[in-house]
Amino acid sequence: MKYHRLAIFLLSALLIVAGTIRADEKNKKSVFTFQDPVQVPGTVLPPGTYVFKLASSQSDRHIVQIYNQDESQLIATILTIPNSQLEPAGSTILMYAQTPPDEPQALEAWFYPGDNTGQQFVYPRRKAAELSSANAVGVPSTDDAQAYPEVVTQTAPASESADVQPAVAQVRISVAIAPPLLPVYEQPICPGDGYIWTPGYWAWDDDYYWVPGTWVLAPEVGFLWTPPYWGWDGGAFVFYDGYWGPEVGFYGGVVYGFGYFGFGYEGGRWENGHFFYNTAVNRIDTTVIRNVYNTRVNITNNTRVSYNGGNGGLTARPSAREEAYARERHAGPVAAQVQHVRAARGNTQLRDSANHGNPGIAATSRPGEANDRGTVATRTENTSRTPIHPNDIQRAEPRPAPNTGDANLDKKYQQEQEELRAKHEGERQNLQQEQDKEHQQLAKQKADDAQKQQLEQRHQQQTQELMQRHADEQHQLEQRQAQRPNASKPEPRP
Repeated sequence: MKYHRLAIFLLSALLIVAGTIRADEKNKKSVFTFQDPVQVPGTVLPPGTYVFKLASSQSDRHIVQIYNQDESQLIATILTIPNSQLEPAGSTILMYAQTPPDEPQALEAWFYPGDNTGQQFVYPRRKAAELSSANAVGVPSTDDAQAYPEVVTQTAPASESADVQPAVAQVRISVAIAPPLLPVYEQPICPGDGYIWTPGYWAWDDDYYWVPGTWVLAPEVGFLWTPPYWGWDGGAFVFYDGYWGPEVGFYGGVVYGFGYFGFGYEGGRWENGHFFYNTAVNRIDTTVIRNVYNTRVNITNNTRVSYNGGNGGLTARPSAREEAYARERHAGPVAAQVQHVRAARGNTQLRDSANHGNPGIAATSRPGEANDRGTVATRTENTSRTPIHPNDIQRAEPRPAPNTGDANLDKKYQQEQEELRAKHEGERQNLQQEQDKEHQQLAKQKADDAQKQQLEQRHQQQTQELMQRHADEQHQLEQRQAQRPNASKPEPRP
């Protein structure tokens, strides 16, 4: 291994120059300037100035977050393990691992002044194997790609493309299949004052898996959570990670519920250092938490679509204010959230292939809880697998016969429902026939897997659009029938 002890009198002698500008004992904040590229787990830092911090978490102090110089952009969130030395560090120490000649140096460990224990960076297995070979010593590794994603930051004017998203940290995962619909579930009761609701979402690791919604302590007073979302960009679905900040930014227009209705947050607000909860959209025990208010929210688009852009996706676009929020000071998920995601990723029952869009654990009262008392299951409204083709759609049970007291009106209502059901069945069969023809054409062309995936993604979007339209038409019919006056009227009072 090659080690660099960073002291002021040694700066000019180093190939990679780094210096501690400011120090904060609580989060070990340190500022480093690199004159050459440096590898960290999941990405390469170009030459420049960066801020290193330990994430604010009482449960796990071994989370390093790297920001740009003015801390307006989180670049990487890295899990580490303790690295001990006999003597406390007199100054900031960065340790580097040897790398092949054509690669940037790889950061191995970071020690803060006065500490015996530093942060040992853990690399993805493939990169760790390369470093182990180059250094003739083992380098800590993990199979958990979600823990060390490649973080890409980019800024582009909203006018460049209809699918341009605001500049926030994003995990570049190329997925051709659209994420499933959001499951329907109840929110667990808030476990205590200061917790903010973070809604559940679909993540990806060779399959979609559900990350349960949960209550999380805000990392700072005044911080709110901007949820992650999937957005269509460049022919694939891209995952945009969530973040903490003083304002709620753009989250794709996804209606997560419980205060997150596509734009902003209606679940609560900070006042004089305390978070006040809106009991109209949150489950709060008001005998325990007294800082509450009740403001009803008019939900205009109650959809369960979980992605923005592309066929069948939401059409919301970030406002100028939301784009500005994404460039302001904010922080990535806290350690408890990172661990929560890792636990969800490791739970096979939360994968769409196992639960068919109906996760057994839809939400928890705190991150990582898996006991019966702390979890909430998906409601029965979402018991079918996310359909790809019309034949996959679970047929709804016929509505019970109307009973208005007027036999002729009941017969008319029943006939309207049967006609609508027959119309829907015909449209399902027509779409299935069209999709079958496309499958046959693709088979004749001997298409590769990528072309097959693209076709399946388009078929799934067509099927979801059909389901949404049928649900809307059924709802409209029921509303019209409910609004019609009954033939039998109550007797007038004497």
